[in-house]
Amino acid sequence: MTVLTDRTQDWADDQADRPSYRARHRADGPALTPFTALTQTAAESAARTGAIAVVTSGMLASVFAQTAHTAPAETHTQATLANATPVSNTVSNTVSNAAAGTVSSTVSNTVDSATRAGYAENLVTRVKVTQQADFRTESGRVSVTPYEETEEGKAEARRKAEEEARRKAEEEARRKAEAEARAAAEAAAAAEAAAAAEAEAAAAAASESSADLGQQAVNLALEFVGVPYVWGGASPSGFDCSGLVSYVYGQLGVSLPHSSSAMSSVGYQVAAADARPGDIVWTPGHVSLYAGDGMVVEAQQQGVPVHYTEMWQTNAVFIRVTG
Repeated sequence: MTVLTDRTQDWADDQADRPSYRARHRADGPALTPFTALTQTAAESAARTGAIAVVTSGMLASVFAQTAHTAPAETHTQATLANATPVSNTVSNTVSNAAAGTVSSTVSNTVDSATRAGYAENLVTRVKVTQQADFRTESGRVSVTPYEETEEGKAEARRKAEEEARRKAEEEARRKAEAEARAAAEAAAAAEAAAAAEAEAAAAAASESSADLGQQAVNLALEFVGVPYVWGGASPSGFDCSGLVSYVYGQLGVSLPHSSSAMSSVGYQVAAADARPGDIVWTPGHVSLYAGDGMVVEAQQQGVPVHYTEMWQTNAVFIRVTG
């Protein structure tokens, strides 16, 4: 069974005992509206996080951050932020308006651990900036000296100039040495060529002279064809083989020994194919004068006078007489 007790009188007595403030005048202050609590809570949240949202008539008025000039003088260390607990502030306001309908706006701010770490990393712990901080900058003309006009730049320029001059001098010396070497080689080659030409000319002249000498010897020997053979003879009254050859060349100014064996060492040997008139045809124990075309002039033996005949010797040695 439930018993209902009338507590109306108790409530009336309680109200009678409460102090009354009616008819008292309060000091002048801002008028309180339904948005007062919302604005006050948002301002406190903005002071901590740097952002504020104002909701009026269902429209977001602005969201902004505090500037350096309005930042409070209070400073926080990295340890303070790093150890802070996450803060979550939510301000809700519902305004009922018959004309505008119902508008529900929420201003929410949450500082999580990641954001807290970012704040801690970007803090400057040794510099405090107050609201009364005064920043001043100095202006003026800045003089900049080009590097090449500095002592270091001038020294480097001198060093480069000296290196370039040394390089050019070395290159010039190398080119000069190469030119001199080429000139010396060309001069030596020219001298060698001149010497060779001179020697060839001298040989040609000697050959011509020798040819002329040899031909003269043959022509002179032909004049004694028919002179009797005389052992040891060396005159137009009688000739042996070596006596005829030595006499003929003697008449031309060339002294030859009166001995067939000794004549093998006079002048110089030539090949049979190169034999020409005036060469001595030598075989052991006998000599004659080659007259050309396989013919000789000789004093062959006793009883046979000097005659002009075909060369009968085999394996003969041809000796050229020089003047």
